Amino acid sequence: MTLSSPEHSKISPTAKVVAYWRQFSDIPFAHEVAEMVQAEEVFKTFLEKTDVSLESLSWFAPLIEARYKSMVHAIRRENIQQVLELASGVSLRGLAMTSDPEITYVETDLPGMSSEKKAIVQKIRERHHLPQSSSLYFREANVLNLKELDEATLPFFENRPIAVIHEGLFQYLSLEEKKIAAENIRSILKRFGGVWMTPDLNTKQDLDTQWTSSSTAKQMTDSIKNATQRDFRESAFEDAAHIQDFFGKLGFEVQDFPQMDNSFELSSAKNLNISKEAVDTYTSALKIWCLRLKN
Repeated sequence: MTLSSPEHSKISPTAKVVAYWRQFSDIPFAHEVAEMVQAEEVFKTFLEKTDVSLESLSWFAPLIEARYKSMVHAIRRENIQQVLELASGVSLRGLAMTSDPEITYVETDLPGMSSEKKAIVQKIRERHHLPQSSSLYFREANVLNLKELDEATLPFFENRPIAVIHEGLFQYLSLEEKKIAAENIRSILKRFGGVWMTPDLNTKQDLDTQWTSSSTAKQMTDSIKNATQRDFRESAFEDAAHIQDFFGKLGFEVQDFPQMDNSFELSSAKNLNISKEAVDTYTSALKIWCLRLKN
């Protein structure tokens, strides 16, 4: 199923806001990517009509690091070697994970972001003398366009399961768009088998607790809302029961797992002198949602 929404390109710059916070961690290539995309300058444009400083938002870095690392851990936990990442932004997870030659990784995004991403990866390869990979692919695709998604899966073997993943995508989609995206992902999983994993299934309570709990957080989310013309809260699920009902009606079984499961450490907390108590406050409620087709 397809829904045409050209305004989705307004979401793309937020990938560079996320890249700004990744640079304070030990996520592979994160510091170089932040420099290449001028992440700090982009972030400042989001905040220019606020009185918020970058330093006042340092608590955001552990959340971004936890989200990235928990997704990597979830893929490895499932022991899946074919990965389709939607709206991959300027994360270089595919480049990092395909250092394992057994993994085939397809990254998708809208055309402008996808072209920029390929150029970044090529620069990183040249800088670190990394060989060209035959198992990392970049495809232009919108999650709302099934034809584009089907074409993105061509590098995969159909008799092997895949992991469909994304982080920082579903928050921007309306409930109607979420439904279309879920139907498209269901179509892909019917062909391959596997699992859909994401940290993106926010509820209104999640947002009220975490993203509007302080003046700085609210100003940041308001500036992103204005720039993207997307309202996180309006598009969020009512509660956990709503998530179960929404995806259950679309043919999925839904489980959730804590992102913080002692499988990794958050280096950004140390680098930014954020206390363990503060990190626990910010990250304790974070989840990874795993969706599988009902039998």
